[in-house]
Amino acid sequence: MPNWFRLFDYSIMWRSLTCYFVFLSLVTYCSSDVSGEIPVVRTPLGEVTGYYMTTRGGRQVSAFTSIPYAVPPVGDLRFKAPVPVKPWEETLDGTKVMPVCVQRNPYIRQEGIVGQEDCLYLNIYSPKTTENELQDERKLLPVMVFIHGGGWMCGDATTDMYGPQFLLDKDVLLVTINYRLGPLGFLSTLDENCPGNNGLKDQQEALRFIQANIHSFGGDKDSVTIFGESAGGASVHYHMISETSAGLFHKAISESGTALVPWAEATPGEALRNAFLLAKFLDCPQAPSEKMIACLRTKDSYDIIDTEFNFYAWDYEPMTPFKAVVEPDLPGAFLRRSPRKIPDVPAVPWLTGLTSHEGCLKSVWITANKTRYQEFMSAFEAIAPVSFYYENSPYVDEITKNVRQKYLQGNEEQIQTGLLHMYTDSYFAFPAVEAVELVFNYTKNPVYLYELAYRATNSFSQIFGDPDGDYGVCHADELMHLFPIHFLVKPISPQDVKISETIVTLFTNFATTGNPNKPVPVSFKWESATGGRNMEYLEIGVQPQMKKDLASRSRYWGTLPLWHHMRSRRLIDEL
Repeated sequence: MPNWFRLFDYSIMWRSLTCYFVFLSLVTYCSSDVSGEIPVVRTPLGEVTGYYMTTRGGRQVSAFTSIPYAVPPVGDLRFKAPVPVKPWEETLDGTKVMPVCVQRNPYIRQEGIVGQEDCLYLNIYSPKTTENELQDERKLLPVMVFIHGGGWMCGDATTDMYGPQFLLDKDVLLVTINYRLGPLGFLSTLDENCPGNNGLKDQQEALRFIQANIHSFGGDKDSVTIFGESAGGASVHYHMISETSAGLFHKAISESGTALVPWAEATPGEALRNAFLLAKFLDCPQAPSEKMIACLRTKDSYDIIDTEFNFYAWDYEPMTPFKAVVEPDLPGAFLRRSPRKIPDVPAVPWLTGLTSHEGCLKSVWITANKTRYQEFMSAFEAIAPVSFYYENSPYVDEITKNVRQKYLQGNEEQIQTGLLHMYTDSYFAFPAVEAVELVFNYTKNPVYLYELAYRATNSFSQIFGDPDGDYGVCHADELMHLFPIHFLVKPISPQDVKISETIVTLFTNFATTGNPNKPVPVSFKWESATGGRNMEYLEIGVQPQMKKDLASRSRYWGTLPLWHHMRSRRLIDEL
């Protein structure tokens, strides 16, 4: 979920490595055109200049960075849906570093706040380099639009995190986008004054920008694949069920996140409760909502983000106070019905999956710290309902007792493994199972499932609390195979490169044809799942192979009386 990847941007360690990585990235991935020319594109909005980069395979590509897709959401536009950008008269400098949206990263325990509100920009990378190539509509390329993770609280789409160096060895065009975060992007009063989902509406506006302008960069607006990881994967799934996103994309990839994860779906009453609290923390009136929002628009954006500590009950729990909401039925609503109901939109081909040990995102921070681990275990009855999002259930005590018996038994090593499984199953795996089963109720399009089981030299567990431990294939570990994540500093192995090239081929194949097996052949066949009962999936290891029953252990969470699938009291008695 998190875009923890900016960890070293704000750490002492990063300052000692910055010069090295800047030099490395410039030498390895950037280049100047020997003729002294630069890429130039003429779009319906105006002219844009860019620069050249070089991919892992040595291919020169064109980069156009920090392109605005919406009017800055400041002043009276704060807490409103994005406003489309207007044409520019002078040539736009597409070589600038994209600003990040205002944020603080809880997953790396970041204390300072960074970013700016004027942050609605995107980056475009094309394997075409000359003006004639870029604007040759006879050879338009499939478009892949990446939505970053970060729990809707942090993250960005800057080139140093999500560059094109791996994906653009293939014939696709890559777009990466920023969107508003935290309460600035996900506050909702559930009425016309702030319906909610503005961060998701930002993403949607970027997709509209792409539809109107991507042909100028050599992209095919009729072959757009949205893909994202964690909160980005959840965002992708939300677009799949949003009526107002229908037609803006044609294929979808959700990595380690769906619309049904508990940290992305607001419980009944949660949005209003948190809106009232935000107003209280900032000395604004809590009612009527019109006065609340008017007051919040006068507050400094850093002060708004700085309230996030006040929402936590223990450590950084609950992890995401501001989530997606079902909006009132107003013009432009992103989501009018629960994501658990069958959507009234055409289905698209979907590729989705997990890493084998997703839960290390949360568990490592607990188990690698003796004091925090003791706190968690001794106060489990108070922490678990908040951490696992069932504090409003009328059966809190029964659920807590049952979860403890399920996962936290045996010796200390077994308990720590159980804690890892607990977060894996609750935060990622079971929501994926639920989401896939729901999709099979209304689609005949193929659904491709995967589990990343290959443990690379580097792992995101290095920044989730333990730089040296081996916790399996952690949450976000897919990303290092798709993008050059520079802060994962251990030397990679030839096998790492092979797995990366395989995943790049599978994902770009899917973006090109809707089938990960073609047009570039692979040495195995990835079969689509036949339904929610069999859940056939590709295990991506040293030797990829098909298996059945993806995340079967996690189905335990479907037996619990959580708010979204309450069962009878008889089930509780059986617990």
